[in-house]
Amino acid sequence: MDVELNVKSRSNRGKGAARSLRREERVPAILYGPKTAPVSLSVGAKRLEKLLRDMGEESKLLQLNIEDGEAQGTRQVLIREVQVHPFRRRFLHVDFYEVPLDQAIEVAVPVEFVGEPIGVKKGGMLNSFVRTLTVRCLPAEIPDRVQIDVAGLDLGDAIHVGALSGKVPFELVDDPTSAVVNITAPEAAKEAEGTEG
Repeated sequence: MDVELNVKSRSNRGKGAARSLRREERVPAILYGPKTAPVSLSVGAKRLEKLLRDMGEESKLLQLNIEDGEAQGTRQVLIREVQVHPFRRRFLHVDFYEVPLDQAIEVAVPVEFVGEPIGVKKGGMLNSFVRTLTVRCLPAEIPDRVQIDVAGLDLGDAIHVGALSGKVPFELVDDPTSAVVNITAPEAAKEAEGTEG
């Protein structure tokens, strides 16, 4: 199910107009895409903050409801960039990217490990090397997460990106040789701690 976000079109541009919007607790934004002429927008700061908090690291398709005076319009978008003030921790600008629904896109999707590895039960340690994997799929098919079953991993075992091909229902575009997770033997874990000291 798509997440909806209400925005308003705006004609005023420039730093002064942006400051005025922020005083009204609205964030300047822009909508663009391969088949979309840039459109200046504004979005409620509190709604945007809640949306980003709820989404976490997920790349979700948003239904952008644009209010343009009397006219209403709906676009399917991804959030491409959010600029935040470095000190005041407030939003400065948001970029919305309109995605053609018939073209595959690449998005970062959170990784979720499922099961308790055999090696961990033996005293080993699970080491994850990535928090997200890059997936290529149609916009409407973006998964919430990439689930990886680690229950069968024993001491010294690892899973690489290439090993996940065919086990997940979408295309992974990260380097196939990149390690996603491994199980370190207890002795190796202790030795690693000893060399650090």
